[in-house]
Amino acid sequence: MTHYTGTIEKNVFGGDGFLRNQDNIAVFLPKGIAGQVVEYHVPKKKKNFWQGEISRVITRSPLEIDESEKKNELPGCAYQHISYENQLMIKQSQIAEIFRNFDADILPIKPSPEIDGYRNKMEFSFGFSSMKSEIQDGKKIWHDEGFALGFHPPKNWASVISIEDVFIASKSVNFLRSFFEKNIPLWYPDELPWNALSKKGFFRGIIFRESVYEQSIQINMVVASDKPKAFYNPILEALEHITLPESKKISGIIITVHEGLNDAILNPTYSCIWGKETFEESLMEKVFEISPFSFFQTNTKGAEILYSTIAERLGNIDGKTVLDLFCGTGSIGIFCAKQAKQVVGIEMVEEAVHVAKKNAEKNGISNAIFYAGKAEKILGEVLKNHTPQSIIIDPPRAGMHPNALTMIAEVSVEQMVYVSCNPTTLARDAQYLETNGWKLKNVQAIDMFPHTPHMEVVSVFVKNNF
Repeated sequence: MTHYTGTIEKNVFGGDGFLRNQDNIAVFLPKGIAGQVVEYHVPKKKKNFWQGEISRVITRSPLEIDESEKKNELPGCAYQHISYENQLMIKQSQIAEIFRNFDADILPIKPSPEIDGYRNKMEFSFGFSSMKSEIQDGKKIWHDEGFALGFHPPKNWASVISIEDVFIASKSVNFLRSFFEKNIPLWYPDELPWNALSKKGFFRGIIFRESVYEQSIQINMVVASDKPKAFYNPILEALEHITLPESKKISGIIITVHEGLNDAILNPTYSCIWGKETFEESLMEKVFEISPFSFFQTNTKGAEILYSTIAERLGNIDGKTVLDLFCGTGSIGIFCAKQAKQVVGIEMVEEAVHVAKKNAEKNGISNAIFYAGKAEKILGEVLKNHTPQSIIIDPPRAGMHPNALTMIAEVSVEQMVYVSCNPTTLARDAQYLETNGWKLKNVQAIDMFPHTPHMEVVSVFVKNNF
């Protein structure tokens, strides 16, 4: 295998280190940090770029933290060995580069209030750290070893690695992860964790969701098949006698049956076997009910900064009708409703719309209306019945559907706020909007995900000749 050396020039959006080799070919290196001199090899050579892997770091980057400060390696935390100040610098430079062809103000990135223990939702998988098989009498026999509750390592979706200190989670969640990993094999010696290769096993994962407002944690156990409630008595009895760190409490225990072959849970079937099925969270004096699979920002304190930024960019909405596109459980719209004449939300997930209506009622909001359906299919009809004077858009990572984007471009409002967790698809949609009567005025990143390459971006578009 041929090895090369080079100096990483920068970190591109997504986290990879980037350099150009002596032939001016772009090379992308996972886990690379700008400023490192590295030796690397290239398993995949494409026509226009190489996807490489670092063999060793020859010279450390000045952006890196000291070796003594380094923590457990967490999958997805590509920036965890970079100081937080430099993480923000990297993300700011990425936004400037992505939007370099627009005549827009690039505002300074807003940091997260917390950089460790900030996540209110953690998903862990059950599995084995080692999965070996052999053929005996024509049959494949599995020799699974190392019971684990943790994460799938990069490029190895079948096995699971156990990590004692998940530093982006709270102490209570770390305690519970270890508690279940230790005790599930003792309580259920005949029930194996899920083996993604053999497609067999019972225990698949646990989702922990935490409320700052309630100081509580919801436990959602994902299993492969239905069992009577009595089956879970060992878990219920054990949880009655534990004391969580930081005086947290358990709000509810949910069982989700997932029979699919991969980890993606679509149309979940779940039941509450103890406590409450939902929990509450508070943002800026508003209270929101959250169901087991409804969306809520994973950084609670960061969400307050995000929503206050959106409200600031939206400006004066006194007496205006606000269209809240991709409204989720209605959190952004509910913030606007007391000032606005009316809020009109559109969301494709019916459960989220149901929760949005309950959240509006819970907060005494009577001037918000929510529609369930895909934006590209129902937006036209909604616009026939409601004339917005202001627009908020917060689409999925893939950005807006072309049909919905076309309809939005034709709406006559002075400005709109487009929120995105993917600045590259935002830039793509911005290009279309700029060729169809709009101008990108400003862009600002909000760091909701410290130690990872991800961020939220709030942008403002103004209508030309309004």
